[in-house]
Amino acid sequence: MNRRGYRIGLASILVLLVTLGGAAAASAAPGDAKLTAPSATPLTGTTATVFGFSVHFIGSATDQATSVNASVPGSLLPLTLASGTVQNGTWKGSRTLSAGTWPVTFRSVSTLGTNPTIAGPTLVVTAPTPTPTPAPTSPPTSTPKPTATPRPTPGPPTPSPAPGRNVTSEPSSTPFGTVTSPSASPTGSQGGSPAAVASARSPTPEVKPPGQPFNVPVEGVAAIGLLGTVAVAAAFRERRRRIAVAAFHEQVAAKEPSRERDEIDDETVATVYYEGLGDPRDDV
Repeated sequence: MNRRGYRIGLASILVLLVTLGGAAAASAAPGDAKLTAPSATPLTGTTATVFGFSVHFIGSATDQATSVNASVPGSLLPLTLASGTVQNGTWKGSRTLSAGTWPVTFRSVSTLGTNPTIAGPTLVVTAPTPTPTPAPTSPPTSTPKPTATPRPTPGPPTPSPAPGRNVTSEPSSTPFGTVTSPSASPTGSQGGSPAAVASARSPTPEVKPPGQPFNVPVEGVAAIGLLGTVAVAAAFRERRRRIAVAAFHEQVAAKEPSRERDEIDDETVATVYYEGLGDPRDDV
């Protein structure tokens, strides 16, 4: 083979290689691998909410997914294969987010370097409502100590009867006669007033006005009557004793005329009763 034929053969080989490389490059062109069905749940929440992310990767036998992520401004969440294969499968993950409005983007890395991406939903995250601080309770009110009740001051003494009161005597009948007792009746402008009634009931002794007769209290009359009864009883007993002595003298003198009277007087006759003499009280 001459040099010219060698060059023609080499050129043909190069053309064949370029053709095969172009076909391979055409088969690996962007758009063969792709991401579909991007989602996030829930779409709104608080900083305590756990958000779930999901996306589906579709590749080929030669273009497989090596990693899939959910990108939120300021952070990147790696997803894991939840179902299917690396050529055709669903990738998922979850996390909490800080407060704000966040657009989500899903990104993947594939073996042929196509690395498809797709935009996801926008999430709204708010701060949790703060727990209201309970109002401070007021300290318990202390119970005041009981105050000692002062002792009552003795009142003034009962006044004496006011001037202008008339003292009259009211008669009262007793076994020994009629006795008058003093009674006071209010006169003047104070008649019937509480002061007059209190003065009328006061234990202060009444002063007998001049010219009024002396009144004997009922108690004195009863005492005098009792003394009189005792005196009458004593006199009656003395009379009975004398009658008994006289009867005794007569009886002794009738039986023993020779005995002297002085001897008879020396004998006790107070408790001796003689038959036939009778009760001395029958002679009273």
